[in-house]
Amino acid sequence: MVTGDSITDQVRPHLVSVFGDSAIIERRHHGGTALCDWFAEQAEGLGLEHFSSWEPHVIVVDHGGNALTECMAGKDGTPLRGDAYAAKYLADAEYLVEVALAMNSRLLFVDQPVGRGDLPSGTGEIFRSMPERHPGGLVRFVSTWPVLSPGGHFLQAASCVGGEPGCVNGWGELRSEPPNGHLEALGARRYAMVILEAFVDAGWMAPGSTP
Repeated sequence: MVTGDSITDQVRPHLVSVFGDSAIIERRHHGGTALCDWFAEQAEGLGLEHFSSWEPHVIVVDHGGNALTECMAGKDGTPLRGDAYAAKYLADAEYLVEVALAMNSRLLFVDQPVGRGDLPSGTGEIFRSMPERHPGGLVRFVSTWPVLSPGGHFLQAASCVGGEPGCVNGWGELRSEPPNGHLEALGARRYAMVILEAFVDAGWMAPGSTP
């Protein structure tokens, strides 16, 4: 199961492709959403808590840190910022860990690539801390930075090889044209491969078990 935002919307078709028959990927992502938008209190029947009967093998958490919706607003209705923002995302991440471990699921928290101006995601440090907060190997973290934001710097395009989507004459766009920082097909495919390789590194999938 994958929960996330507009970046996740772009990555999911490539996840379906790279995982092939090895996984059924359930969708809980939509542009502009925060993690708390996918809890039963807000999402009702789409809430992540309702997966208890299915017991998903892994929940991939791919939220970059939106604060555009009601569940990420303060009492005055304005978006949470600063310490309150960080505390809310941490509380929501902790709640999801509690829910997932209670239904015998594992979690992979993903740090999205930096935006233009080398702006990091709002959730990166929070997500990075989750394995240390919950040792034992059931809660993991992976960063897309080495592939899509080397050294923490925005990367528009990169060299590529034939067979990768969007690769023309050995070169391809990773990110959308300015002012946006979403993904082009090459970036989305490489993002999906980061997640696949994290599964293999964690021992959740055997090497060579996918197309």
